[in-house]
Order: sequence, then structure tokens, then C-alpha cells
Amino acid sequence: MLITPTPQRVHPEVRGDRAVATLIGAALAVAVLAQGAFHPGPFVLVAALVVAAAGTAAVLALRRSRDRTHLTPAGTAALWWTAFALWAALRAVAAGDGLRALPTVAVALVLAATTVTTAGLTAGGRDVVRSVVLALGVVVAGAGWLGTAFHLAPLSMPSVGLWRAASTLTYANAAAAVLVIVLLVAVTTVDDARHRAVLCSVLLLGLAATMSRGGALGLAVGLVVLLAAREGRARLRSLARVPVATGFGLVGLLPSFPEGSAAQPLPAAAGLAAGAAVLLGGRARLVAFGGAVALAAAGVAVGPLGGAAPATLAVGAIADTRLNGGSSDRFALARETLDRLADSPLFGVGPGGLDLTYVNHAGQLVHAWFTHLEYLQVAAETGLVGLALVLAGALALERVS
Repeated sequence: MLITPTPQRVHPEVRGDRAVATLIGAALAVAVLAQGAFHPGPFVLVAALVVAAAGTAAVLALRRSRDRTHLTPAGTAALWWTAFALWAALRAVAAGDGLRALPTVAVALVLAATTVTTAGLTAGGRDVVRSVVLALGVVVAGAGWLGTAFHLAPLSMPSVGLWRAASTLTYANAAAAVLVIVLLVAVTTVDDARHRAVLCSVLLLGLAATMSRGGALGLAVGLVVLLAAREGRARLRSLARVPVATGFGLVGLLPSFPEGSAAQPLPAAAGLAAGAAVLLGGRARLVAFGGAVALAAAGVAVGPLGGAAPATLAVGAIADTRLNGGSSDRFALARETLDRLADSPLFGVGPGGLDLTYVNHAGQLVHAWFTHLEYLQVAAETGLVGLALVLAGALALERVS
């Protein structure tokens, strides 16, 4: 006699929670895969998904706890960022062009809604969002590696003499920012040691391929925070093989880094295989090691025929441009932005009103809209008042468990 199991009914609130998590995950996916939602079309889609998630979450919250009135840390952060949005709008109107504040206001409100909505998810909903975040990190790292190994623009683009992984964000520093965040999430939330090591190796190699000094600094700060906690130190100890595996992968990418050189996917693949051999065990390690040797030999044989640049060129370019603290263009942008801030320190020049036109160190006229130092730009456009509101929201999140 065939017995058909009775399907288990999912509680409506559980379904609703999953729907909220799915909408947030979809918004994150659009933001990461569509150039950071920098352009209006993708951003409108992200905003629509977040609004739908927030509306669904609000209905669920009313059903769950009608008498709950205390303000959570995430709610506090959202209030600060909503206040910042209001301040930016008022500042733009006072500057004579209220529409200029629209991008700033929209980003602040989407950030506020996303924060409070995600914080209100149950453990199951947060697991959904975490899975999406980790998957997106792998996609960003993999796309950046492919772009660099095969010289596929805009997944990787020449900058300061190097092909630097830009991934789906199409900007190396933005890709690095995403990968640092996802890497820290992986270290702190993935419980299986082997899965954690493999995932962190992939993310760290993607981060290395961006050649972003800001990304390296962000990772260093995150590691310091982890080292301050006992559990963080334990998790980092379990990742002892990760830097070695990542090192092999990075060495394999070196011939592909120099701008003007031919792409060298064989050495890059050999580096991946060697890194896998470090992480894996048993027969899989032997297979990976054998593949690394074969690919490396093929790369040595084929490289000169394809016009490959020696890896030493990449080492020299990295040392000259990435291992020093200087960046005359960035320093000039920061200096010009500080000059604009000095003109109106409390209220700023108004959202969208930062026009950086100056003569650089080479005597060339430069026109830019972005400082590449977001907190400084927020201060210049909305004054110290606006910066204080943004930082107050960030500090409120420190108490989110």
C-alpha cells in the first residue's frame, strides 16, 4: 500500500517573512549586478523592491505585536538617516535647486528602509538574505577574476598601469567594498570549517584582483575587530590555509596584470588549481596539484608566443602604484573638497552642488563631481550637520545583534 505523505502547511507569517527576505535579496542582487544601481533604471527597481519588502514587513509586524512600541537600534538608525534625507532636501531647496537632492534623499531613504526591514526578519529570513549575500560575493569575485585573467572589460579595466578587477560593479574600489563586507560575513557566519575556508579563499582572491588599497584597509580594520573577540580569533585560526591558497591564485594572475600585456588565463588557472590543492584533501588535492603543474607548464610554453609580459613587470607596477601611500589625484580632490567645505562648514554647498574644477599637478584642468571619499563629500554637500546625522545612524547600528 502506497502512503502519500501529507504536505506540511507553512504558516502565513513564515511565508510572509520569506517573501520579505526574497525581496530584499532581489534588491541586493540588482544593486550588485547592475553596476551598483548607479544609474536611474536599476536604482528605481531596487527602490521598488525595498518599498515592497518594507510594506510587507510592516503588515507582518502589525499582526505579530500590536503592543510593541519600543524603538530598536535598527529603527534608531533608520530615523537618523530619514532625518538626513529631510535635511538634504531642505538644504537643496535653500540652495535654490530642490531637485538636486533627489538622488541623495532616495539613497538615504532606501538605506533606512532596508536596515529596519532586514533587522525585523526572523532567523529563517535572515538566513535567506545571508545566503544571497554570500552568493553575490562569489559572483563578484568570480567575475572579477575572469575579467582580469582574460582581459574582459568592463569586468576588469586598466587603471594605474594594471588590469584591475571591476566585476559587475564596473569599478574596482566598489567591487572591493562589496567583497570586504561579504568576506567578513563569511568569516563570522559560515559554520562549516571547510566551506568557510573555500569561500573566504574565493572572496579574498577576488579582493586581491581589484588591487584596491581602500579595500585592503577596510579588510584590515575588520580583522582587527575580529581579533578583539575570542570567537573571532578562533574563526580566523581555522582559516590559516586561506592566505596561502589565495597567494597561489594571486601569483597565477600576475602575468595578466600589466596594462598592454596579453591576457594569460593558463597561469591564472594554474594558480587557482594550486590554491585548491592547498585547501582540499585526499585525491582531490592530488588532482588539483597535477592540474596546477600541467597548466603552469602550458602557460610557460604558450606565454612567450602570445606576447605575455613577465610577471616581474606586474610586481614592479604593483609596487609603484599600489604599495605606496601616494595618490596625487586623490589628494588634490580631497584638498579641493576641503576648500569647498571651508566655505560653508555647517550647511555645505548643497546636495549635488559639489563642482570640483581645478588644475592638477600636471598642469591639466580637471573637472570632477566625486571626491572618492564619501564621508568627506557628504560633509561638503550637506555640511557637518549632515555628516553628524549619517554618523549617528551608523553608530546606532553598533547595538544591532
